[in-house]
Amino acid sequence: MQTEVLNQQPISVANFTELIKDFTKSTTISMTYFVDDSRSRVVKGEKQVQKLVRVKNAYINHNYTNKVIKLSGETEFKAEEMKGKERVSTTIIRSLKTGEMMLDAKILKTEAVELLGYFHNGKEITEAEAILMGLWTDSYFNPTPKKTAGRGLVAVEDDFRMITPYISRITLIKFNGTEYLISE
Repeated sequence: MQTEVLNQQPISVANFTELIKDFTKSTTISMTYFVDDSRSRVVKGEKQVQKLVRVKNAYINHNYTNKVIKLSGETEFKAEEMKGKERVSTTIIRSLKTGEMMLDAKILKTEAVELLGYFHNGKEITEAEAILMGLWTDSYFNPTPKKTAGRGLVAVEDDFRMITPYISRITLIKFNGTEYLISE
């Protein structure tokens, strides 16, 4: 699925990573990206359902620990170590398993996140088709109540979440007033 917007700048994954890597100012971005659905079954090490998501306002260069302390008042809070990832810069994280670069962003609870579609083997499917095909795990049917940010310290009305999409899976991103169309 491709969003048509005038004045999109094509850019490679490597060039976008270099462009944003040393950027340190707290900034709002919007983006469209593919991600594996966490509730999907895994076959031969691969999630069977992906989703295309649009985030209208995500924030880069927001320090997680500082944000939890500010919102919760818990001054002794310390973030746990990232598992399977290493920080490259304030905006970029690298997957230790794949070596791929990921964008570090935060989404406030009040911000719009829009599901654009589900996909299986590169083809768009409906949620109902995924059910009929047996592509969901039990967590799809019986979701576990989630804690708010900061291991439950942040109030529900102030909650936010962290996302780290692979840059290679971001199709369109608006950063610093320019829309970039990311390609391999």
